[in-house]
Amino acid sequence: MRKITFNFWVTYLKVISLFFAALGMMWLLIGSFDPLGIYDREFAKAFWGSETLPADAKTAFQFVLGPFGSTTAGYFILQYFIAKHAYANRQLWGYNAILTAFFTWFISDTLFSLYKGAYFNVMLANVPSLLAMLPIVFTKKFFKNQDLSKQRDK
Repeated sequence: MRKITFNFWVTYLKVISLFFAALGMMWLLIGSFDPLGIYDREFAKAFWGSETLPADAKTAFQFVLGPFGSTTAGYFILQYFIAKHAYANRQLWGYNAILTAFFTWFISDTLFSLYKGAYFNVMLANVPSLLAMLPIVFTKKFFKNQDLSKQRDK
């Protein structure tokens, strides 16, 4: 079996970053998390007890997805450049930046969703997004023994 290399995980991280940036722009443009309406339907069931969103809620939801999609796109473009430069060069700050930013979102969003009873969000968005962080798990050993003070002196 062929060994998966550090460069594979860097490429994976860059590709997944561009994928999520494009996804954010899609949210902005179509005003929905998915073109099939699965998320919208589950959102409506959880908060309105119906299969569809009320008209006012749909309008508000579509608006909120504009800034949210833009923010998501911007974050993942930033993550792409961190992955391309700092992460690829095995700079510990790049690893820590991606790890901290992602898990700050993941933990806070998951806890908030659970608190609000939006279990569908955890299952449809948060759990699948863990695939984006596979490189963090599989490349930790490449960053483990680095000292930040030595990196600052370079």
